[in-house]
Amino acid sequence: MKKIYFISSKNWSIFFFSSFLAYLGSYFRARIFALKTVVPLVVSCLFFISCSSETFFSGADFSESSLIHLSLASNKSDSISTRANGTIPVDNGGTAGTNEGFLNHICVALFNSSGNLVTIHEYDYINGSTETIATRKDATQMLVFANVPQGAFSGKYTINDFYTVPQDLGYTTSVDGKSKTGVTIANSQSMKSLPMMSAVQSLNWSSGTVLSPTVSLTRLVARVAITSLTTNFTGSYSGCSFTPTEIFIYNANNQLTNWSKKTTSGDVSGECIVANSNTVYLGSGIISTYSGPYYFYVFPHSSTNPAKLVIKGTFKTNSDSTYTTYYPITVNSNVTGNIVSTVTSGTGDSQISSNTTYGLSVTINGTGVANVSDELIPTNVTVTTSVANYTSATVPEYFGPKIGDIFYSDGSYSSTLISGKTPVAIVFSTTTSAADKAKGFVHGYAMALKNASTGCQWGPYPSSNPTGSLTAHIGTVLNDYNGLTYTSKINNSTFPGAYAATTYKLIVPNPSGTSGWYLPSVGQCFLICVNLGGMSSTGYIDQDSYIYWANQAATCANNINQVMKIIGDGKYDPFLTNTRYWTSSEYTTGLACHLAFYMDGHMYLSGNTTDNNLYVRSVLAF
Repeated sequence: MKKIYFISSKNWSIFFFSSFLAYLGSYFRARIFALKTVVPLVVSCLFFISCSSETFFSGADFSESSLIHLSLASNKSDSISTRANGTIPVDNGGTAGTNEGFLNHICVALFNSSGNLVTIHEYDYINGSTETIATRKDATQMLVFANVPQGAFSGKYTINDFYTVPQDLGYTTSVDGKSKTGVTIANSQSMKSLPMMSAVQSLNWSSGTVLSPTVSLTRLVARVAITSLTTNFTGSYSGCSFTPTEIFIYNANNQLTNWSKKTTSGDVSGECIVANSNTVYLGSGIISTYSGPYYFYVFPHSSTNPAKLVIKGTFKTNSDSTYTTYYPITVNSNVTGNIVSTVTSGTGDSQISSNTTYGLSVTINGTGVANVSDELIPTNVTVTTSVANYTSATVPEYFGPKIGDIFYSDGSYSSTLISGKTPVAIVFSTTTSAADKAKGFVHGYAMALKNASTGCQWGPYPSSNPTGSLTAHIGTVLNDYNGLTYTSKINNSTFPGAYAATTYKLIVPNPSGTSGWYLPSVGQCFLICVNLGGMSSTGYIDQDSYIYWANQAATCANNINQVMKIIGDGKYDPFLTNTRYWTSSEYTTGLACHLAFYMDGHMYLSGNTTDNNLYVRSVLAF
């Protein structure tokens, strides 16, 4: 499914254009926070284009520009057949990223409170990627469309405009929903190109920069399937036989005219004849034997002139004469055949609803009709229809990072490894100290993947309290996250631990929009143990001068290593038992706090004399 988070940004360059375009702005992705850029408005409708494909509209408040990082759940490696005949997907569309929940081309539209477009952003989804979308804080409403053609919503400026963009059912014949070149090929619909849309999602900026909404993408099509086909000729039909030669949809609407109201038009047929050359995708084509199930994706349809699933074939009488006959079965009818369908409340007799599945099990008892437009004699066919709602493909989103995210050299982060980007750290906290927030680092902390040193002193002994962080009780400073402040006071060669932490930038440059590398505080190391190492936040033993988790050193190390393993073996320095790491916090003038995966098997945060040689692992704020 989908995660979204917001951060501040800057560097808008404004230049003059003509006509109603008063300004064009180019956005550069340097993440600098608390931006307050005031842009004078000359006309009521301004148009902005960024270098990352966002288009901005509605000349409103530019004083709070932001980014959305949108991550959707999908899986491009799925190998299940895309053809419409074959095994019906058992997940009923509920698995985002596979089968009928597959995600391809995405269009995100952001609107202000009046429903006017602020930003439109389109992209081809790549598995595991996080998409960056530049917008402004006057964008308070969001619509997400999936599996739509490139540029389908170009030139639309309001929510209602977006709703009335027509969509052709023929786009379901491509594997990604971006073209309709397969309309002339029978049985060419793909389960991976179904058009979807979210409801309008409110974006409430007043609650802060980290939000946790959920978006459900709902299919605009229904699935109509013939799940079984048998014959049962008795009485006057004894000795007769029927051989199917085609399965197709008749009276299908192939144009969606309003995404919100689910209104449609068209009434086309998938029968394999010359007149239907552009709609044969709604049929099986000519078949010699039935090898179902067959299923087709159709737009909603009213009960007026209803859509039908048609079985066409050769009927052989008991006197050996043959002729072509049709069995046009009204989808979702409660009168067709000897057994009525299970029409669920709200679906309506003979009505097809979006995001709904219709499975027809058919037994032929007698002859059909001569023309596809004729009404079938109900007693000549037995139909059992099961009706069920698709399960919405729910795409979870979040506004901000999450624990365990991979942090990259460009300052971005994601839950899964993105090809072409360079991982440098792992996110271990999504909260920051008040001091760090004041510096603009509001999203969290990340720990470097490799050691800055495997042996150096903290500083001279005694140290004379250079950081101002002395404590008489380590258990009381576990929520002290001010490592950046403490490091800034001892960032010189006299204090090798902090110096090694900051000069790690010579090996791994400071990522864009971050604090740069520094030596973590004892509280930040506590977060690493809890959030990455799986240690209990309350289940430690407090001895004033140190805390420890009994017999948990190996477990904590293994858990942290398992999180880092996501970037690949050999690309990170693992934590090992019997290793100790400096923090930037002090205990006394002769002791600095350290994190210890100790030889006795316990996991410690305690003091160590400042002239001992310990490891250094840098962190950063962002």
